[in-house]
Amino acid sequence: MAETIDVLLECHGALSEHMGGDTVGLALDAPHTIDHLLARAQTRWPEAASLLSRTACARGDALLPPETEVGAGDRIALIPPVSGGAPASEPSSHLTVDPLDLDALMAETEDARCGALVVFGGTVRLTNAGRTVESMDYSAYGPLAARTMADIEHETIDAFDIHACRLQHRTGRLGLGEMSVYVVVRAVHRAPAFDAARYALEQLKARVAVWKNEYYSDGTHAYLEGTEVPHPERPR
Repeated sequence: MAETIDVLLECHGALSEHMGGDTVGLALDAPHTIDHLLARAQTRWPEAASLLSRTACARGDALLPPETEVGAGDRIALIPPVSGGAPASEPSSHLTVDPLDLDALMAETEDARCGALVVFGGTVRLTNAGRTVESMDYSAYGPLAARTMADIEHETIDAFDIHACRLQHRTGRLGLGEMSVYVVVRAVHRAPAFDAARYALEQLKARVAVWKNEYYSDGTHAYLEGTEVPHPERPR
């Protein structure tokens, strides 16, 4: 008889509401793989099935291919489509529950070789899709989000031949006008600096494990639709 193992699932974004908590247990029969885990989860929590069908899985700071073996007692993070931001347990240089510090980012990236500086700052705005917003709750899967942000910084520097790129995102409940994200780019000339800043921001919004739970003036709230994170391919 095939062995059934117990695994712990971390539910991020809207999954925490559909699956009944931030962490839930799942009894997983064979095969003990990520793709079978997601299939079993869809059966166990049918109200979350649609979202689970577009969910990736991670362990630590690494996304897991569908064929990855799961062991008894493993803790697997469920990563639904991201919308670019539970606070990280230990704030990193990329994620923080504290107000963002632009002065620190400016000092960190200072470079006398650069004649161009581009800074983008994103804030919580009053309306979205015709609804009045009162606040925004940003949650993140810290290990993967921080690693992905560092990857984007390095990719941007290489792709646009710039000297510095820094990303920082805030987590937790933010009020109107509060700063949620900074992108800081320094380059010799303005054209690559502007292009690099736009690229880094779009990559952050599409790839980083951050979710937005928007709170409205009528007392309701909703997670914003996001971009599906693809499962990585198993190395050959």
